[in-house]
Amino acid sequence: MKNFKSIYLYCILSLVMVLSISSCKKNDSGGDGPPSISRIRTVFKSSQTSQAITAFDSTTTDGKIGTSYAIIGNNLSSTKAIYVNGVSIYFNIALSSNTSVQFSMPSTVPFSNDTTSNILTVVTAHGKVSTPFVVEQPLPGITSVDQLAGVAGDVLTITGTTFNGLSGVTIGKVPAQVISNVINTTTQVGVLKVQVPSGVTAGPIVLTTKATKGGGIGTGPLLSSGTSLLSDGVTAAHVANGIFGFSTPIFEDQLESGWYDYGWSNSPAVDQTLKKRGTASIKVSYSGGYDGFGFGANDVPVSKDAAVKFSLYGGKDTKDRNVHVILNGNFNISVQIPLVEGKWTDYIIPIANFVDAKNPLPTIIKGLVFQEFSGNASVFNIDDVGIVDIKK
Repeated sequence: MKNFKSIYLYCILSLVMVLSISSCKKNDSGGDGPPSISRIRTVFKSSQTSQAITAFDSTTTDGKIGTSYAIIGNNLSSTKAIYVNGVSIYFNIALSSNTSVQFSMPSTVPFSNDTTSNILTVVTAHGKVSTPFVVEQPLPGITSVDQLAGVAGDVLTITGTTFNGLSGVTIGKVPAQVISNVINTTTQVGVLKVQVPSGVTAGPIVLTTKATKGGGIGTGPLLSSGTSLLSDGVTAAHVANGIFGFSTPIFEDQLESGWYDYGWSNSPAVDQTLKKRGTASIKVSYSGGYDGFGFGANDVPVSKDAAVKFSLYGGKDTKDRNVHVILNGNFNISVQIPLVEGKWTDYIIPIANFVDAKNPLPTIIKGLVFQEFSGNASVFNIDDVGIVDIKK
């Protein structure tokens, strides 16, 4: 019996060794020669204006930042490195095979210009292979604008990415003069200064760039719309593209004709020391929890694409405190806005954010209330308040 068990164990071990050797030979036989590339295909593509990822499949010789690609060829199973324009690219070895290697184009890769090699290289344990591959210049992106209202002649500072090859700037569809365009060559962060042209009332800020491959039109910045607190208990956070200027101003350096301010348990005052821009803002001092301050007017007609825009500055000890924005005195639904201590923050709230099954889309604006909702006394300043159309 003992000999029988030994013979049985020996047979099993021998079989395992044979299978292992066979398996190794099978794997090695496909990847022990010099690598070759037959094509590059797109696996996924991502929009530069949203986070949506769309399945896609086509042969390409151009690459876009944030898009996934598969290198198709032979003898690729031992791939050790991938380079695009001389920059090492991360790839997931688990997604690799002898005929395919996948990678996603990172923002660290320089896009095509006069100094880039426009070459993709794969390095394996048995050699390397290169193929032409052009990285397209991304769309310009606006991350911040120092003021989103003003008059002709004001100089705006626009910060963002990929301002290379800038060919034009428009504010509210009116061409603006570019004063300077400084780009950090390492980070590609750009600081652009433009002059507000005559004839601008309200509209988006649009940048246009031209490149050998890529470039195009970019808008922004994206501003917080706060968190909608709906009457059915649902909450929803939103952002929207910032708009320069106002279709209907409410307060810039003073209250506009036809508008008035009001409130309870607070002492609003014109503040000529602290302001977003211009000469003054309104300082609101809440004496306790749930105080309110607001703007009112006779019925102001608005379109379905209307939004209210304003800038808030959180005073001392306002960290983690909130105000609720209420439209037309309807306290059943509101939008929560955080106060940011020691900093001006721009907000834009589409009137559609005040809508749910019990509250239809408003066709007029007659009041806008900012109510303290942290249960504490607090101070904030408000400036550049008005109505805009987010579809213009």
